[in-house]
Amino acid sequence: MKYQNPKIESSYRENDLGKTLYEQVLKYKPKKVVEFGALFGYSTIAMAMALHELGQGKIVSYDLWDKYPHTHSTKNNTQKNIDLYGLSEYVTLKQGDLIEWLKDPEEFDMMHIDISNKGDIIKMVFNTIKSHIKKGKIILFEGGSKERDNVEWMKKYKCKKISGCSAPYKIINSRFPSLSMLTLKSK
Repeated sequence: MKYQNPKIESSYRENDLGKTLYEQVLKYKPKKVVEFGALFGYSTIAMAMALHELGQGKIVSYDLWDKYPHTHSTKNNTQKNIDLYGLSEYVTLKQGDLIEWLKDPEEFDMMHIDISNKGDIIKMVFNTIKSHIKKGKIILFEGGSKERDNVEWMKKYKCKKISGCSAPYKIINSRFPSLSMLTLKSK
């Protein structure tokens, strides 16, 4: 399946960051992708399109669903969106929390994190799974740009900026809200 910008609600949609996710999956050819923050399924669908094109791989996509107090979807609605694109064979949806998952991380080749990211979360992820990065695993996350660090909710809740945390990363797409990759070297 060739890429098409999923017609699913997402902060990624306006600037088509799905294409960057799709391209990263094609580039690294992961057998297993773990995602946190499925919401309505936009990023899941974009990555599953690439798995379909490769003819291999699975995504395990976690979300808190209706347990998240802010914008959320339901697991059923997200599954319907995935079904609409004919990508169900590549995706398993699960309810789960990143912090709990980090206590005993499952194996993966690529990871995508989009859970109201802020500096302390990205630093915790890096410190917990940097051994995976050393082994060549890819960890992508929403945010990392100065524009994204200055969104209204980050200021309102006085969140630690991602750009100010000590986790090394590189921005792979600077269009809002930006998409970054954890690395082993500082910027």
